[in-house]
Amino acid sequence: MEKAFGKILLGFDNSEAAMAALQSAYGLSLKFHSQITALVVSGKDTNLEESRNTLDSFAKDKQLSMTILEKQGAVYDEVIKLEKEGDYDVILMGSHGSSGWRKLWMGSNAFKVISSSTCPVITVTAKASSPELNNILLPIADSRNTRQKVPYCIALAKEFGSTVHIVGLSKSRSGETGKKVSSYVNQTAKYLADKGIKYTTKINLGVDIAKECIAYAEEVEAGLMLIMSETESAGLFMDSYSQQLVNLSNVPVMSIHTRDTRLAGAAGY
Repeated sequence: MEKAFGKILLGFDNSEAAMAALQSAYGLSLKFHSQITALVVSGKDTNLEESRNTLDSFAKDKQLSMTILEKQGAVYDEVIKLEKEGDYDVILMGSHGSSGWRKLWMGSNAFKVISSSTCPVITVTAKASSPELNNILLPIADSRNTRQKVPYCIALAKEFGSTVHIVGLSKSRSGETGKKVSSYVNQTAKYLADKGIKYTTKINLGVDIAKECIAYAEEVEAGLMLIMSETESAGLFMDSYSQQLVNLSNVPVMSIHTRDTRLAGAAGY
């Protein structure tokens, strides 16, 4: 587990959101002794020289060894190409918030990277809180895949000494759904307890999932929220819910694809 985030790929465009992602990457690297590679892709909104100067200055100030790569092309293509070539453990990048999010999301670099990546992607907005992870939000849905993110959560919580706030959620109020969510929450709580992780539990059914996650994350002052990027359940985080969480949350969001099985003890532990 301690090697879970040994290689970090940072997509950097010198925006305020990218600066917040850089801070988060730095915080992660301190705990996992990670190697950071910052990728700057030339474009109409990205000045290569200014971006390199910003990164060089940050690295010098933090006494941080960071590789800086410059590429030409489409941002998402270059990020995914480098992720696969370099076998990175996590990608961090800025998310540019809620302005016109529904229209922009499908064509956004964040969406394309999250959809194509085989490793977790942490998206960070300019309003993101401190990169310290005293509290982590772990939403649990009514799908078996929902538990696939738990090993990542444990790896983070162990290193940061975090309290994990498990919240069972569904837009359905049915008894069958309630039993399944309760079962998954209880299994997750036991698994965390066995690993020595501090946690709290809460179940909320018949709610707007995205709004509940965002509100609860702020309530517990979470430094990170973990979600599956697809098929959390039929109509839960899939489609618009994951989109809203990535674009509207001021709390950084780690999106994990169901095809990611790099950590042992995935779904079902």
